[in-house]
Amino acid sequence: MLVKLNINKKSAPSYGYTVNLNDYYSSDEWNRTYNPFEPQQVHTSWMSEGKSFRVEFSTMGKIQSCQVHYWLKNNPQEEVFVDQSEDWLFVDGGSQQRQQYMHMLQTDMLAGSSVYQFQVITETRHIRYLSSVYELHTPDNISSSFKFLVTGDIGIKNGLSLQVAKDLVSTHEYDFIAIMGDQAYNMGDDEGTRGDQFMNQVQNVYANLPVLATAGNHEKAYNFSHYKHRFNLMPYRESGFVDAMQYSLNYKSVHFISISTEVFFDKTEDQMVASLNWLEDDLIEANKMRDKVPWIVVIGHRPLYCSYLSKKDCNENAEKLRFGNGGQRGLEVLFNKYQVDLYLCGHKHLYERTYPVRNDQLLTTSYHNPPSFFQVISGNGGNEDGPDAHDNSASPPWLAHRHIDYGITDMEVGPQFMNLYHYQCHINGTRGPLIDHVRVTKTTSHIHKQMRAH
Repeated sequence: MLVKLNINKKSAPSYGYTVNLNDYYSSDEWNRTYNPFEPQQVHTSWMSEGKSFRVEFSTMGKIQSCQVHYWLKNNPQEEVFVDQSEDWLFVDGGSQQRQQYMHMLQTDMLAGSSVYQFQVITETRHIRYLSSVYELHTPDNISSSFKFLVTGDIGIKNGLSLQVAKDLVSTHEYDFIAIMGDQAYNMGDDEGTRGDQFMNQVQNVYANLPVLATAGNHEKAYNFSHYKHRFNLMPYRESGFVDAMQYSLNYKSVHFISISTEVFFDKTEDQMVASLNWLEDDLIEANKMRDKVPWIVVIGHRPLYCSYLSKKDCNENAEKLRFGNGGQRGLEVLFNKYQVDLYLCGHKHLYERTYPVRNDQLLTTSYHNPPSFFQVISGNGGNEDGPDAHDNSASPPWLAHRHIDYGITDMEVGPQFMNLYHYQCHINGTRGPLIDHVRVTKTTSHIHKQMRAH
C-alpha cells in the first residue's frame, strides 16, 4: 500500500523533490518497536548454484537459541528446523559503542523449481519470538535461463528502486537482487541506528529475494564494519576470502564475482595486492569452467568508465581502478586477461552502458561475440540527493546509453545470451517505461576462445 508522500523541495535542488523510503514502507514492520529478543533485519543470500540459502538477522538482546524453520509452500507438513547458528556481538564504532547481536543460519539442500516459506525463531527464558513468514523460490530445474535485478546507491530517502523491487518480489520472476554498494547513507550514522532502520525497511525485499551485495565508499566507516557484519552471510568463506568484501559463486550459466573497489583508495598497498591476487586466482578457476559456466560477471561499486570526464571519478580514479597504482595491474588488466563479460557497478547516480571497451577505446558497437567486457552503471536506485546533475561534456565514443533519473536494471541470462533492460522508476514508487535494452550473444566457439585467451 502506498501512503501519503512527503516531499521536501529543498533536499534535492537538481530535481526538486525528496521521497522518504519510510513513506512506502509505513505499512510494513520497520517502524514498530521490536522486543530486544525478537528477530529483526532478516535478509537472505544464496549459496553456490542456489542449492541452499543463508539467513542473517539481528536481535538487540542476547538470546539463548535461534532456528530457521522452513517448508515447501505446497507441502507445509514437511517441515525442517535448523538450529545450528553462528552468533556474534557487533559493537558499533561510534561514541556510544552501541551493541547488537548478529545471528546466521543455513538451510539444508533444497529441492529445485520450488517455492519455500520460512520463519526465524528466537528463544530466551522459555519465551519464543517469531518473525514474519517469508517466501522465496529455488532455481528452475527445467529452464537454463534466469532473471535477477540490479540496483545501487540506495538511501532511506529516495530509494525508489527498492519499492519497485518490493512490488516484483511476489511474482517469483527474479531469483535474486544484486546491490552495487552505498546502502542507507550511511549505515554507521546515528550510532548505527541508521543501518538498523534501513535493514528493517528493506526486510520484505531482502528476506524474500536473496541478496548479492558489494561494499561502496559510503560503507567505509569503522573499517567497513557495518557492511562486514550485516552482510556476513555472503559466501566469502567458500570463496577463500577473509570477509564479505569479496566473494564469488556460480549460479546456472554465470560465475559471479563481488569485489571491493575501495581497496584502491582506503587500504594499504599490501591489501590491494592481496585483493587482486584473490581476484586473479578466482578468475583462473572460473575460466577453467567456462564450458559449463560460460559467463563471468563482476560486481563492484566504482566504475572503470563513466562519461562525466570533467569529474575525478571518471578520469584519475577510474584510471587507477583500471590499471592500478603502477599502471600495470588493475581491474581492467585482469578483466581483459581472463575475458570477463560484464562489469556491474554504481557510485555515479545515473545509468550508463558502454560498448565493449578496452584501454579507453571503443572496440565495437556489436554485442555478438564481444572482444572485451562492457560495463553497466546502475547507480540510480535512489540516493539522498537524487540523480546526478546533467553534464554538458561531449560523450566519449565508447558510451552506448546514458539515463539521468531514477531506475532499476533487469537482467535475463542463458548459456549463450544475456538480455539487459533498464527501466525508469517513477516518483510514486512504480516501475516506469523501458529506457534501454541490449542483447549480448556468444557462440560455443567464442566461449572456447575465451578459455584459451590467457
